[in-house]
Amino acid sequence: MYPSLSDYMSAEDLDFDQLRNEVVSGPSYSPSLGRHENLQQHLGMLEREFVGQVRLKLVHAVLNVLLRRRMRTTIVYRHFHMLWSGHADFLLDTLDCRWLVSACDTICDHSTDPDEARIAILISLFTNTLKLAETERLITCQTDVDPGRIKGRTPIFDGMTAFMPDGGDMPANLLRRIDQTLQSDNLVGMIGREIISRALSADTVFARLAPFQRRNLWRNYLPQAPEPRLAVPPEPIQGRPGVDRPGYILLNDTGRLGGSFHLGTVYACSIIRQNLARRGLTEVGWANDRARFDEVLSCAARRPELIVLNGEGTLHHGAPRAEELMSICAHAKDLGIGVAVLNSVWEGNPDTMVEALRTLDLVHVRDSVSHGELPTDFPAEITPDVSIQLFLRTTREGTFLPPKHSLAVMDSVVQRTSTALLDFAEQERLPFYAMPVGNLRKMREAVAIRSGPVWPRLLQLTDLIASRAWVTGRFHGLIAALCAGLPVCALSSNTSKIEGCLLDSGLGDACLLSQDWLSAPVDQKRSELASRFKIQRTENFIQRRDAYLEMAAARIDRMFDAVTETAMARRQSP
Repeated sequence: MYPSLSDYMSAEDLDFDQLRNEVVSGPSYSPSLGRHENLQQHLGMLEREFVGQVRLKLVHAVLNVLLRRRMRTTIVYRHFHMLWSGHADFLLDTLDCRWLVSACDTICDHSTDPDEARIAILISLFTNTLKLAETERLITCQTDVDPGRIKGRTPIFDGMTAFMPDGGDMPANLLRRIDQTLQSDNLVGMIGREIISRALSADTVFARLAPFQRRNLWRNYLPQAPEPRLAVPPEPIQGRPGVDRPGYILLNDTGRLGGSFHLGTVYACSIIRQNLARRGLTEVGWANDRARFDEVLSCAARRPELIVLNGEGTLHHGAPRAEELMSICAHAKDLGIGVAVLNSVWEGNPDTMVEALRTLDLVHVRDSVSHGELPTDFPAEITPDVSIQLFLRTTREGTFLPPKHSLAVMDSVVQRTSTALLDFAEQERLPFYAMPVGNLRKMREAVAIRSGPVWPRLLQLTDLIASRAWVTGRFHGLIAALCAGLPVCALSSNTSKIEGCLLDSGLGDACLLSQDWLSAPVDQKRSELASRFKIQRTENFIQRRDAYLEMAAARIDRMFDAVTETAMARRQSP
């Protein structure tokens, strides 16, 4: 498996772009604990902690471990530095505080810039001191809250006195000075601002003391950089060595769109690659537009047998990008290359796109609503979203920590819905997650302008499991929660994909919220969610849900068998 231990300690650059778009699979998820003296055992334990997550996060962890053990430090730190230089946007959004603090410790130990090292250790000092305070609280477990215990000047140690709730200014002044010190345009500044914002918005001493304040208030996050960080450009295309197996180009690699991160699209593209590789097909390259498609073809050692178009939520309402993808497929057919469309929504498209679709070799749409949009004689199959296979495997087989939240909220691609969901999370003080990075930036900017009480985070697999129930406007949020066996209520998206999934699964009565929910009073929202979650915990619902997921996984396998047969037939034809 790439990278091997020797790759980490080699002077040759690591392919971080490839690793950013792979999901760790293999053994089931299990959180790591402690340290193994044997390096291979320790790395094996770490790998289980990152199952179901993007491999680049595991690579970052391994680099930190090798540096702690003083192994080829010059070369390994160069990899570490290149990783952060090229992928800071991804790492800041996806790593948890444990690994962000680990990065600060590494920078402190190995940076050649003394100022950078000093700032890094201050961030580590802040976070680890907070960790000690919260640990002591868990040990002593004093539950009766009484701010009245602090009366006047209350000594603690050596002239230090207790903070005075209500009007004390120490936290506000401390955070103001931190804000001035941590620059948002350098690496340690960005890491520090992210860590401290998470600490302020979590269940820590800062958040618990804030409600007692009437003066000298502080926000539960630090202001973010005024402009989003630059996305990573696509990696250069290199001709791949010829392999005596059928080849394909993955068209519409949604996991790479915008250079951001989206758990659902990364899972979809990863499981497509895994299934095709397991059946003996070789990926020649990927493309998201005509220019890259032409470049992939020109660099290929030989012409591929097949274009695999991952339709996902793209092929709807005659959108310009949908038409561009269909024109690439038509061009491929003109070149004598087969085309398989799979994992696709299909809605509101013009007749010209329907006729173009007829010329392709294989068409699989995700639900019966999309199928109903096609002519009755159209030879398309219905196969549920491919990410179901990977979400099922990672969530059902893993050993996760107990959930921390009774309910969490996810955003929506529809702005009005997303705003209403954030409002609900703020009213109920619930964790709020965005699925794609772009939406996370927008939500954080909106929160910062009005000093909102909830700090949005980017959804990760472990976040999904950390809540006992979900309300979401995201199709893949619905899929992920169903696969994890968690109660979930969903709102309509920009197409009928959520309705289609729930119609085919027979779960709409319990899971689908009407648009009236968005404007209902908060008590009514809470009550409706509670009643629907109660239904979803019944044996009848659980059986229907699991039967649908089992059927979906089997259909996905059959679809990839058909894709493989199409590629093989193309290979054998003159």
